Amino acid sequence: MFIHVAGYLLSEGAVTRVTHQYVAARREAILDAAARLFARKGITSATMADIAAEADLSAGAIYRYFASKNELLRAVFDEAVTRNQQLFREEALAAPSPLEALKRVGRRVWVELDDRDALICDIQMALTAAREPYDFGIELSRNRESIRQLLEELIRAAQDAGEIDRSIDASALAFLLQATTSGVQMLKLDPG
Repeated sequence: MFIHVAGYLLSEGAVTRVTHQYVAARREAILDAAARLFARKGITSATMADIAAEADLSAGAIYRYFASKNELLRAVFDEAVTRNQQLFREEALAAPSPLEALKRVGRRVWVELDDRDALICDIQMALTAAREPYDFGIELSRNRESIRQLLEELIRAAQDAGEIDRSIDASALAFLLQATTSGVQMLKLDPG
């Protein structure tokens, strides 16, 4: 039995110093393994033992980091949300204008981000959210809404800068761009 206490891993009388970097790297490896397996096998079919093996851990070791598959799924989801929002903010800050920021975000999402497993995992998470609308679905809706708000802010800024016609409904355009992005991601999964 292992207990993680204040940076130490305690095991039947032995004490091993575990660095924060080690724990973070292990956690990241587990999240990556889970995302790959969720994409390959589906969320329901992937077991904690499968994920542990994919992460090169013992079956019991994974529970030091995540108490359940549901907790792990939420962590994978949170990681994807954080990654998407960070990408959005990085592109928006680096762009010389709001319209250029929209173009850069679109280019990154539609052209450069071509990780098939990540796309399949995103779809698996959307399906899980649809099956569990009052649990995981609420979180997915909040994430989509935050992305839509970021898009709307960029569109309004572009309108203020004279780059997009002010008569266009910024909220409707943000929704359209988000829906189009989802469609493009689905099309990326088509073979050939």
